[in-house]
Amino acid sequence: MKNKTRKIWERPWDYLEGFIIAAGIAVAGFALQFSLGNIIPSDFAFPINIIIGSLFTLGNLFCYFFLRTKHIVRWLSSIRATIPALVVMLLLIVVMGLTPQFTAYEPDGHLPQNFLKTLGWYRMTTSWSFIFLSFYMLAILGFATLRKTEKRNTWRQIGFYLNHTGLYIAFLCGILGSADMERVTMTVNEGDIEWRVRDYFGNVKELPIAIELDTFKIEEYPPKLVIIDVQTGKMLPEGRPEIYMFEQVGETIKLTDYQIEILEYLPHAAIVNDSAFASAAPYYGEGAAPALKIRVSNERLSEPIEGWISNGSYLFPYKVLYIDENTGVAMPVQEVKKYTSHIKVFTENGHSREATIEVNQPLSIDNWKIYQFSYDESKGKYSKTSIFELVYDPWLAAVYTGIFMLLAGAFFMFIVGPLKQENSSKEN
Repeated sequence: MKNKTRKIWERPWDYLEGFIIAAGIAVAGFALQFSLGNIIPSDFAFPINIIIGSLFTLGNLFCYFFLRTKHIVRWLSSIRATIPALVVMLLLIVVMGLTPQFTAYEPDGHLPQNFLKTLGWYRMTTSWSFIFLSFYMLAILGFATLRKTEKRNTWRQIGFYLNHTGLYIAFLCGILGSADMERVTMTVNEGDIEWRVRDYFGNVKELPIAIELDTFKIEEYPPKLVIIDVQTGKMLPEGRPEIYMFEQVGETIKLTDYQIEILEYLPHAAIVNDSAFASAAPYYGEGAAPALKIRVSNERLSEPIEGWISNGSYLFPYKVLYIDENTGVAMPVQEVKKYTSHIKVFTENGHSREATIEVNQPLSIDNWKIYQFSYDESKGKYSKTSIFELVYDPWLAAVYTGIFMLLAGAFFMFIVGPLKQENSSKEN
């Protein structure tokens, strides 16, 4: 029997043709990338994205039901098209994981100016190659799902249809919805109502949503003590600094080779400067700073050194207790434990809602998500200003619907799978 050598593009197509087509789509994307640069999502905002999604889905349906006898349509619904497309897409995802990614809102000048920028790899998800391959994979997914309808269907196929249809919806809506996503920041002072925002290009615009800031609170961790090099400001030992977090008055701790005794603690103090030394006094007004009175000793010192240290505030200066001309004891700026905004939100359609927002605890209202973003860092815990990030994503519900369908399909197949195997064994 003679072995017949298969020629490329000889039907039926195999994996080789699949890799050639998938790579060709990526190369076509690179060609557009060189001439046009990255895709600008806002250019495809509503209603253009709706039109593209509808035409793409209708085109898939038309090609399958009217051209399904064609070889290319049959091949696109096969594993020989699927695996090469997944491999090429996976290569782009690996590249995306290995290169820094920048958002579409950041100016081109912030990107590294090299060949990778020309290829669009610093904004992979808006590169022509990534989008072309995404739609190619969606076409394969659609054809593979529709091909299943040709076979005898039972209720056991519900999981397959939920799984594949959910993936199609989530993938397509995730791509198209990025064009309608809006991300802006709003700065609100205590007692004020604000509806104006700034986008990432610095443009001011008005929103159909307003925020009233009732109060803004910051909680901090207890103060810390470190030994520093007073010439450089670096903590010692350099590379592996020793840090003590304050617990109580009366403790004696060791930092490097110094014994430090905690004599007094004022959580709210005014730092008083004198020509010879610095002192601290209780003060409960705005801008009060934490202060610790300490005594430092070791065998090299002829006598202990005593004094106040503070990390200061926007009102009072930072104070270090100098041990000698090279070293001193300092209190670093306290770390923020959490910051919280108590707000009331008003929407154009008459809805209002009171809420407490913290980092990683956003508020969702009318397709908007309101995140705690920042505050007036120059005033620290005395900030009366809260900065919010508002994200508008009207396609999020559709994406979640697809994800829930995908999970439901996977769960269904997990439950039904063993039953199917049991029935098969009985038939055998």
